[in-house]
Amino acid sequence: MRPIMGVSRQGICSGKAMAATRAPSMHPLPRWISASGANEALGGMKTKSKIAAATAAPSAPAAGLKRINLAGIATKSATTKATKAYPLLPDADGQVAALVDGILEKSEQLEAIEGALEIEKAELIAIAKPFYFAHHAGQMAVASSIEAQSGGKTICVGFSNSYRGTSDDSAIVRAVGEEGARFFKQSFELKIKGDLIPEAAVEDLIGELQELFSRHHAGAALSAKAVFKPNKDFHAARHTLFTPEQNLEIDKILPVAASVKTKLGRGTEE
Repeated sequence: MRPIMGVSRQGICSGKAMAATRAPSMHPLPRWISASGANEALGGMKTKSKIAAATAAPSAPAAGLKRINLAGIATKSATTKATKAYPLLPDADGQVAALVDGILEKSEQLEAIEGALEIEKAELIAIAKPFYFAHHAGQMAVASSIEAQSGGKTICVGFSNSYRGTSDDSAIVRAVGEEGARFFKQSFELKIKGDLIPEAAVEDLIGELQELFSRHHAGAALSAKAVFKPNKDFHAARHTLFTPEQNLEIDKILPVAASVKTKLGRGTEE
């Protein structure tokens, strides 16, 4: 493998890309277009037949690529919450203040380092991509990485078999022409939020959903993951039902989501 432009960072080769600024490729690999943003309810699902007809007509597809109409699936709208005043953590010995200062200082340093590192990675990838495509032109055996060296130090620019999706099918057709239908197809995911289904209807709905997919020879497309988690009332009610000691024991089993936020005052609450 021929090295390309030298760099000043020492690293280790891997098959994974170190950053991801991808361009359209002729690689024979279907790309993924996620519809998981339209994932909060299957209100249009009929249990004995097929998904109900969408209320909005799909946009005209580009030649050669088939567009699936998902307009009948409920979408999740973004919401903004007002800021609130929070209880202040006591700090009798100054330990909290010292931790706050350290976290903020290191967060700023880390952001600066990460930002500079990502810029340099993106620059190296931009240099490596033309060489990657030129070096492998006409070949089917394609290396997963390109080496970059500086003296005796080596890092790798990885090009993994993974592609971001795009909703612009016409751009694909413009870029790859008649090969579009051969290598590209629309992909989507439908997510069911189980705790929004009426409890009395859950088992029947799941059974009918399995029957529907089996009837269309698509049973393998269904998958399930189940966990036990509190309902929406538990988060507040726990403080009136259990002692602090009990809540700590509960937290060992079901840890409450906790995070340290260093950027405040943006008008939102998580």
